[in-house]
Amino acid sequence: MRLAASAAPPTLSTLHLQQQQHHSSSTSPSFSSSFSSSTKMILSNPATPSGEGLLTTFVIDVGIQLATWAISSPLKTEKFYDLSGSITYIACFLNALLNRGDGAALSSLHPRQIIAVIFCLVWCSRLGLFLFRRVLREGKDHRFDDIKVAPFKFLFAFVAQIAWVWFTGLAVFIVAANPSATQPTINALDVIGIIWWVVSFAIEAVADYQKNTFKNANPTKFITTGLWAYSRHPNYFGEVMLWIGMFLLCATGFVEPWQWVGVLSPIFVFFLLYFGSGVRLLEQSSDKRYGHLPEYQDYKARTSIFVLWPPKEAGGSPLRVAVDGSDGPSPA
Repeated sequence: MRLAASAAPPTLSTLHLQQQQHHSSSTSPSFSSSFSSSTKMILSNPATPSGEGLLTTFVIDVGIQLATWAISSPLKTEKFYDLSGSITYIACFLNALLNRGDGAALSSLHPRQIIAVIFCLVWCSRLGLFLFRRVLREGKDHRFDDIKVAPFKFLFAFVAQIAWVWFTGLAVFIVAANPSATQPTINALDVIGIIWWVVSFAIEAVADYQKNTFKNANPTKFITTGLWAYSRHPNYFGEVMLWIGMFLLCATGFVEPWQWVGVLSPIFVFFLLYFGSGVRLLEQSSDKRYGHLPEYQDYKARTSIFVLWPPKEAGGSPLRVAVDGSDGPSPA
């Protein structure tokens, strides 16, 4: 879902597209099994307090993506793809909240449900608008060049996006769909989750801004300044931490044992971005483009691949960390 020069966080669907381009497996057996079993567990009993809200949320997820494919495929256009992902998130979060198990008025919403959904709406709106503006500005997204002309290959991209929306938002869908009266009082874990989420969202947003600004001014260079001096993928790190914070906020709101399946949300995001095709493919892309440069090899040797961490020293002096993003090494 991410390109090496992209500043936005990746999605499952985009990562699967990258995997197709690199001739790797798009969906592992373990992922397929996990998706099937967890979805069956959640949707098999709509009579549970949150069951109806989750069932309709899943139907909306599938419906919007298939409808977008039905419109996009004949037109052979990818311009609606990323925007449809964010629209699907918004519709699913709001549906889960509005179709809670108790059917009570909105005035009865628990603060945990309100905060979780608002945070997620902010997150998906930022991502969707960034990606939509990018595809309008550039006129196309070359990730789709080979598949948008083949309807069934194009369909797979939308099916992957269904899974991305469902798994990533799972913990929030569960808590939002629970009867408000079942929600425990806000506690220390909720506060930790809120602070964790806000800090992580800021890390991701700042990293995206720094890279986008740097690349606009230095399209042929690689960034080593700002947060990128402390991690080669600070936006990915912020994304993973963001969903851990969201899980901490939601955890107290799980009111039935089966709802702890929501832990799959941060686990899924982490494995997707770190062990899947996020960090891996971007590292390969950067190595291919800049690997011949001594300064790039030095940057890799000094800088953490994922976690924000002070850069290693070289030759007895610490790596200089600039914050304006104006002096990244040149490949020339």
